[in-house]
Amino acid sequence: MDSLRTASVPPAEAAAPPGDRQARRLRGVLIAAPCWGMLVLASVLSPHASGTGTHQELGLPICSFQARTGLPCPTCGLTTSVSATAHGRIALAWKAHPFGVFLFIGVLALALTATTDALTGSRWRWRRPAVWLAWGALLGIPAGWAAKLILGLVDGTLPMR
Repeated sequence: MDSLRTASVPPAEAAAPPGDRQARRLRGVLIAAPCWGMLVLASVLSPHASGTGTHQELGLPICSFQARTGLPCPTCGLTTSVSATAHGRIALAWKAHPFGVFLFIGVLALALTATTDALTGSRWRWRRPAVWLAWGALLGIPAGWAAKLILGLVDGTLPMR
């Protein structure tokens, strides 16, 4: 009967010393806090209808690349996109920078997972989340920028002058 009880508990969880659980909780807090901070900040900002410029609410300057070329830089519109997604304005978010929608969803999922780990001391449910997020950003930012450039050139909204 005891073998049935221990078989239902994953061996790593059953054998994990209390220090491991505390380390997992700390890791969860250290990951969840900046994620929730980003999501709260995105919900506090007012996304600009133009698709760019929301970052200026944080005291940051206008994009010098866009000012010089009339074309958006690879990250132009990300702040607006994430903020618009937080406000449920998905069409504006997609127009501002398509990757921002996926970034918001990824950070929300990471925040929820890390919060669960912080509260329970459990193990990650994802395999190597930092690697997935890094590859997603590495591929998603240029892909979103390319889509934004193509759509802007086709519909005549780019270059901006």
